[in-house]
Amino acid sequence: MSTDQIQSLGCVFRPARYRRNQILFFEGGSAQHLFALHSGLVKVVKSLENGKDRITAVLFPGELFGLEALTDVSYPLTAVALRDCEICAAPREDFSTYLRTNPDIAIGMVRFLVGELERVRKQMTDMSFKDARMKLATFLLSLITPDTPTSNGTVNLTLPLSRMEISEVLELSPETISRTLSSFRREQLIVARGRHMVIQNRAGLEAVAHR
Repeated sequence: MSTDQIQSLGCVFRPARYRRNQILFFEGGSAQHLFALHSGLVKVVKSLENGKDRITAVLFPGELFGLEALTDVSYPLTAVALRDCEICAAPREDFSTYLRTNPDIAIGMVRFLVGELERVRKQMTDMSFKDARMKLATFLLSLITPDTPTSNGTVNLTLPLSRMEISEVLELSPETISRTLSSFRREQLIVARGRHMVIQNRAGLEAVAHR
């Protein structure tokens, strides 16, 4: 979509702020809105038959979600703010009406969604061929945003997920996550204490991610 087309969507998307751990919508809840993440992080969760939840995705600024509202009566997943977020929401009916009356925007939206599907497909394919070190390095680098604090060439992160949750996202065991983080520390790529992490050697971590 062009910049003008994206800006024109402002007439149906309304910004709102959400606090950390605030639920945006529930699995099985009425699908009334589509969402666009402007800042912060959001996790998408699926309830399992054993009563536990499984994280299926972590969303970053610029991503659209809740698109099921276009076709379904309920959300198939739960979305939760991992950090304080600014999120724009559009009522389903308003958004559908806007697309019907603006065919150029509708075509642009279709192209955007096709591009998103291709991006996700490529991401899944890439991750399937990566080992644990590459997966974890890629994940840590994905947490860096333009607003991430830096100092003397290092990057300061507050991990939005526990090691258990990271293992769910990357489909690795928690033990593998712990061993890999320990390996990164020994190689002086990172320093970690709890959820606070300093990436000491970003170039080195990028080399691991793309090896």
